[in-house]
Amino acid sequence: MFILNSIAPIFLLILLGKALQKTGFLPEVFFKSLNRFVFWFSLPALLISSISRAELDFSTISRIVIIFSVGTLASLAFAWGISKILKLPAPGTGAFIQGAFRSNGAFVGLPVIIYTLSELDPQAEMLGTVVLAPVVVILNILSVSVLLHYGKGKHTAGDSIASFLLQMVKNPLIMSCVLGIALNLLHLEIPLFLNRSLEALGRAALPLILMSIGASLEVERLRGAASPSLIAALIKVILAPAIGFLIAGFFDLTVTEKMIAIFYLGCPTAGMSYIMADVMGADATLAARIIALSTLLSALTLPAIIAIGL
Repeated sequence: MFILNSIAPIFLLILLGKALQKTGFLPEVFFKSLNRFVFWFSLPALLISSISRAELDFSTISRIVIIFSVGTLASLAFAWGISKILKLPAPGTGAFIQGAFRSNGAFVGLPVIIYTLSELDPQAEMLGTVVLAPVVVILNILSVSVLLHYGKGKHTAGDSIASFLLQMVKNPLIMSCVLGIALNLLHLEIPLFLNRSLEALGRAALPLILMSIGASLEVERLRGAASPSLIAALIKVILAPAIGFLIAGFFDLTVTEKMIAIFYLGCPTAGMSYIMADVMGADATLAARIIALSTLLSALTLPAIIAIGL
């Protein structure tokens, strides 16, 4: 019952988003605008409000990030080896590798952490939001590196790196985490009226995020999906969290700390991987198939992760 109560709300909201989009009750342009609103306002508000008041334990945070980083790099290396066996062309290799390791941390991982762990540990939401900042940075660095090597874009390496650094600075999730940490370390309290506004926006973030995922889930793209899509999705939602469980055994972590790392490893492929694959000359169709398939598979694998870890 605990697993059902933790996971069912997440996928029911995803299904609601898909139903509203499919039936035309809400137009597609609404969900595109909703994505922008959540990305630029609602989720940053949640991050600033939570992180600015959190008790930061950098030793704990670093251990969680190490587990996530090692698990992500191992998944990347395994996907690279499989891509050689499959003899994928360079654009397909880039999309395949990125899809096998790039987690949807902000839009799936964080809601799963909050819905699953907050009842067990009041500090889970705070810790999950703080850890999200380095998770986003690590995934962006690795994705750009892979796509820069295998993509067929027209930009030079210098142009791509400069563009990447600019995007990092402009990323509202990263900047809101930086702002929250700065306020925390400087012991600056957000005025009550402003903090209540941020909290209200933040509370709206999670259901809006999940509905938006459902609306953007293009199951139709799975038609004709070949083995690379399935293999990459399985690496993402099964192999990556399995590696996380293995690595976590070498660290002295609480259940909450361990599960935060594993949830970030085990959530499906990020929607941003499609955009980056398209922009940087990788196989965008393959990227979209991996996103859809990994999201569908996560409905089975996330409950299994909870059953094993908790």
